[in-house]
This record gives sequence, C-alpha cells and structure tokens, in this order.
Amino acid sequence: MSEQENGPKPSKGATTGEEYTLLGVSYPVLLKEESPNEEPYFAKFLSGFFNQNSNENADFLLDVRSRLHFTYRTRFVPIPAVPGGPSPLSFHFLIRDNPFNTIENAINNPSCFNTDVGWGCMIRTSQSLLGNALQIAQLSRGYRVGTDSESQEKAIIDWFADMPEAPFSIHNFVRKGMELSGQKPGEWFGPAAASRSIQSLIREFPACGIDACETSVSSGDVYEEDVLNVFAASKESKILFLMGVKLGINAVNEFYWDDIKKILGSKFSVGIAGGRPSSSLYFIGSQGNELLYLDPHTAQPFAMQQSSFYDSCHTSHYGKLPLQDLDPSMLIGILVSGQEEYTQWKLEVQNSNIINILQKKPESLDNVYDGDLESFNMPDNDALNDKSTIVDGDYVDIRAVLRQGECASSCERDDGFQNVQCKKQNIVVIGDRTTTSQDVEVERVLVEQETIGVVEPQRGEVVDIA
Repeated sequence: MSEQENGPKPSKGATTGEEYTLLGVSYPVLLKEESPNEEPYFAKFLSGFFNQNSNENADFLLDVRSRLHFTYRTRFVPIPAVPGGPSPLSFHFLIRDNPFNTIENAINNPSCFNTDVGWGCMIRTSQSLLGNALQIAQLSRGYRVGTDSESQEKAIIDWFADMPEAPFSIHNFVRKGMELSGQKPGEWFGPAAASRSIQSLIREFPACGIDACETSVSSGDVYEEDVLNVFAASKESKILFLMGVKLGINAVNEFYWDDIKKILGSKFSVGIAGGRPSSSLYFIGSQGNELLYLDPHTAQPFAMQQSSFYDSCHTSHYGKLPLQDLDPSMLIGILVSGQEEYTQWKLEVQNSNIINILQKKPESLDNVYDGDLESFNMPDNDALNDKSTIVDGDYVDIRAVLRQGECASSCERDDGFQNVQCKKQNIVVIGDRTTTSQDVEVERVLVEQETIGVVEPQRGEVVDIA
C-alpha cells in the first residue's frame, strides 16, 4: 500500500512520554535535542512563547494541520432571525462577540445574524467532523496539505463556505435545524440536532462521496439491518455513522474513558464533537488521559477570497482536555468504506461499552409513555432527601412512571429496554421547565450506575437502578 493510503510513518528518534494518537495514527513524542551551547533563559522563553509546537513531532503536527477545522465567522451572508427566536442584538451576543461587531450587525441587518459567535460552536465542530469524513472518503486518511491532491481538498472546503448555496454551509445547517429539530437561528445545537442535519444534508447532496449516513441520536446503537440494506446496493458503499451519546450525568463516567480513547484511536474514526457544557470542541485524538482537540471559538472574518478561506480551515494549533473535564454529551463519527471495512469495525467494537451492533431496531417508544410528567404527584418524604426531586437536565429512571401508566390504561410495558451489563436504562430527559416548549424525550442513554431514583407511586419506595 502507498504512503498516501496509510499516512506517513512516525519519525524515528529519541522518544519520551505517552505517544499521541490521532484518528487511528500513532506518533511518538520526541525528545528535544539540546544544543551544545545553551541558549539564555530569556531567549528560550521567547522562543517557546512564539513557537509553541517547535519541538513536537513534525509528522504529528503536519497531520494535525491537514485536518479540516471550521470556526466561528463574522460578517457572513446574513441569516434571518425568526419570531420567538434569539435576537441578533442581545446582551448574550454583546458579551460573547466583539460589541462593535454586534452593533454593526444590528445597524446593517437588524433582523439577521451575520455571525455565529456565541451560538454556532456545535455547528462548527459538526462541520469539522463531516469535512474530515469527506476528506478521508475522497482523498484517504493519508492526505496531507501541500500535496498534489490539494485542489481536490479545496473543492471539499468550498462546500462549507458561509453562503446559502454551499451544501454544508452554516446557513443550511440552520435551515435543517429548524426543519428537523425546531432549532431557531441563534440557538445552540445539541448532538441530536447536529446529526439529523448532517444526515439530511448528505442526502440532499449525493455527489459529496458519502453514500449513506446512519444516525442514532440518543445511543451508540447501530442497526445491522439498515447497514446491510446500504451494502445490498453496493458492497463498496461509504457509510458515515453518527452516534449521539450521554456517558454520565454531569461528567463522563470513568468506566467509559478507555472506550473513548479507543474510538479516537480507531482508523475508522472521524472524530468526536463534544466538549464542555454549551461549548463544543472537535476531538481528534488523545495522549494519556487527555483528549486532543481543535477549538472553533476563534472568530475569523468571512473570507471573500478563496485562498484566504482555504488557509483559514487548517491549523497546527491544538488543545488538550482532561477526560474528567469532558461533558458527557457528545457526537461520535465513524466512517467505513465498503462492507469489508464494516466487518473489521464490527469486530473492533464487539467489546465496546459505548457502541453496540444490533440486528434490528427495537419497537418504537412513542406509545410507551404519553403523560405529563408535571402532573405526576410525588409525596413529600424528608427521608428521600435530594433523590425525591426531579432536577432540570437530570436523568431519571421512569419504570415507576411506566407502571403507573399500566394501571391507568391497557397499554403493555415496552419490552425493548433490557438491562445489558448495566448499560441501558429506561430514561426520561427532563428539560428546562423555565421555557414554554415541550421538552420531554424518552431515550436510551449510557449512564452505568448514575441514574436517579423516582418514587414508586404505589408503595412510596424509591426505585434506583444500579
């Protein structure tokens, strides 16, 4: 196989520390060779300040720079605001963006957004995930900037320009967010809205090179019946899998740390869009118990010249985030090119605690619970302490609620949920009740032992599943 297919081999030389892993490729950490004539301390300080990556593995940095990286933009083609949605001129955006940019936008386009600063970071990390999936699908994982294939990569980058006519522009992400998830312009996307938007945009633009996009908005489940239907048309089909998962309540359970690193270390990985609460990052690798990421929170002006736009979509600067600081909600991306690769990936994840390959989809949950959680009266009981309170944004076991529903109707309890190695629970997400929107969603979530008990309505007991 050629180097273009597999990427360059790591540099030889003295190494120290834990190696870097970047989307399936490993690189050693190189020791800096000391000069025989020691530089003055101040000169070393200045050199390190202006050349932060000067003593890192050059092959690793080239790989980082070759990944597509999309960030906040200002002064792009305006996106109209909608009634009931955020205002382009708000205190929130004044704080997050340059106030002069916000005021200028309000004067020139009082009812439009011409920047995504403060609300578009999940869209930008989703663009990065999709962009790198397209780059790998068309140019292979071994692509590096400055090669003969650069013109082909520029064609891919053009699809993400901040203009309505570009198939994967922020304008089209926002359009799909409204159509499929009810997300208004100026509102922050979550993993589910992002995955639905990507799937629909790929379907609208089949020339992109990805033949199918399979999504699981609230679990790491992949349904083989859907996958085999794609390969029935062509065994060489390229499939992008998007899995939105929540691996804990307030932080990622340590039980899943190794699995996250394995996902980013897989040759089939196209990264993870996640980060801190309401602050998305694009994770591309790991070193030890730290994840490597590209940060979308640098605001760059809309680039009228194509050459400037191309250059702005690459960087060798990356960040590190300890796994214990990672938000538990994330969007995992996997790309397989053909049925043979799918078989390899299937074997690779057979012992995963996050990703599950299932034969077919379980029965729909739409009719399992159709009540109003606010009307569920829970008796006062001081002995229950905090566990008797349903907290906004928390995950609550609803088996007690489902049992109450059984008494009130002839509806049978759904058998689709089974406890498999303490991974899958009956979960209901309680949204922010300070808003008027209906935000109750039943979903599968990987939480291991962190579910919160709900009072058993008939016996006054707390049901807390381990």
